[in-house]
Amino acid sequence: MQYTMFLWPHANARYQVESEKLARAELEIMLARLGVSFALGERGEAEVPSLRFAVRRALTAEELRVLSRHSLLYALFHRRADGSLLPVLGRETPRIGGDLTGILKYRGKTNELFTQLLVNLAWLAAGMAEAPRLIDPMCGRGTTLFVALNRGWNACGSDVDRTALRESEQFLKRYLEYHRRKYARSRGSMTLRDKKSAPYVQFAVEDMCLRLAELDALRVDQAYGRGKFDLLCADLPYGVQHGATMPLEILLRRALPVWREALRSGGAMALAFNAQTLPAAKLRALAGEAGLRVCQGGAWDRFAHWVEQAVTRDVCVAVRP
Repeated sequence: MQYTMFLWPHANARYQVESEKLARAELEIMLARLGVSFALGERGEAEVPSLRFAVRRALTAEELRVLSRHSLLYALFHRRADGSLLPVLGRETPRIGGDLTGILKYRGKTNELFTQLLVNLAWLAAGMAEAPRLIDPMCGRGTTLFVALNRGWNACGSDVDRTALRESEQFLKRYLEYHRRKYARSRGSMTLRDKKSAPYVQFAVEDMCLRLAELDALRVDQAYGRGKFDLLCADLPYGVQHGATMPLEILLRRALPVWREALRSGGAMALAFNAQTLPAAKLRALAGEAGLRVCQGGAWDRFAHWVEQAVTRDVCVAVRP
């Protein structure tokens, strides 16, 4: 049976080519994780960003539900023998709002579709839990957390940038009020070692909660305890320095064991990074030294892509045994 997946278009023609490569790798991992035998076509539909793939049987409702979460899916079609396309599904309906992840703009923001890819890779590597708990230890203004909220998941984010956290809080408050969504906002603090604490604000929306904490990434295990999360996603700093003092490699040598402890057994982390300043082999080696099992080989090795002259972004996914 033949399927065609139309991909979400991108205004930048060069990045459009790169995004098609990412979409192909993500689709391969999804289908393999579902246990579906497939064959990916070399090309999609003429002049339309798309992918073609063939499977031995029609995809089930559950398999289609997983595919609806593909980060670059625009629509999926059944491709008939005469070349006509029959619509099958569109993107997963977001729990809060389709524009939640894209409205807040700021310098250095990672594309929200790529953020969805990052979340997807961790979710797939961790076994596709129905209601996973996610943490972003470097959440900035919270795009990763908003992706999780739209999936119906509980999410926690931490950062040392108080201004970014406040902007995220005020944006989410305004967004929920504008869309007339009922919510409760509360404040508290988490106890750390050395008689210190980490203040946080928490939103309760429907049956979900989102927490923003002023907390160093190296102390998430102290604040939340061990084995509390199913997924950890982080967009690592793209420059050589983290803040002004700590090189990224040194930061990761300290952070990866901490982040590993925050995950349950079988939980997974997905880290985006600049391969021009931190080679993929080095990051994978650091993850292995921290006791993580790195996902590599095949499609897992095909996420490096051009972003700008100084940034070649890649992804490292690893599972806590």
